[in-house]
Amino acid sequence: MVKVWDSFIRGYHWLLVVAIGGLWWTAENAYMEWHLRIAIGVGALMLARMMWGVAGSPNARIATFVKGPRAFWQHLKELRSGNYQAGKTHNPVGGWAVLLLWSLIFVQLGTGLFATDEIFFSGPLASLVSSETQSQLTDIHKLNFNVLLTFIGVHVVAILVYRLRGENLLGSMVHGRRKLEQAPRLYASGWAWLMAAVLATIAWYYWG
Repeated sequence: MVKVWDSFIRGYHWLLVVAIGGLWWTAENAYMEWHLRIAIGVGALMLARMMWGVAGSPNARIATFVKGPRAFWQHLKELRSGNYQAGKTHNPVGGWAVLLLWSLIFVQLGTGLFATDEIFFSGPLASLVSSETQSQLTDIHKLNFNVLLTFIGVHVVAILVYRLRGENLLGSMVHGRRKLEQAPRLYASGWAWLMAAVLATIAWYYWG
């Protein structure tokens, strides 16, 4: 068992899980001030993850785990036949799933900046657009969150499928280790956490 995921990737993943649950709970119970605060934290995490995806540990970089269609379909064939061998980063299907997750989260964050309940709460940038645009973006915000929850459900099912195929993706994201012959090169991730904290502090100051 060798280390394949650095502390930032693992911490970011589980903080995101908790934060999305918090966003759902605060919205359902109308705790909108906390909803905004959690969203600020998610935004900081996501921006730090984008930077880590460019200059972080090699196996955490976007260019490393996003593969073309041929690799995508080849991976599905290997998984179906039982010939799948885990690698040092996300598999080709998982890489595209990560991009989809990021897209949904950024849509959620972006529309939330302009969303409003037309009574008690409006996003920090809602005043910059018309009431009609606010209403449209609010509808997208609500719809997109349902899409995000559906995708999360599919993600959980996929984890179970890989577990049945002998790959413990959940365990790897907890302890960071995977059974491989050679460990990937991992960078110290302290600066990524510092950047996330700085971004969250700045956003909290202006919007929190």
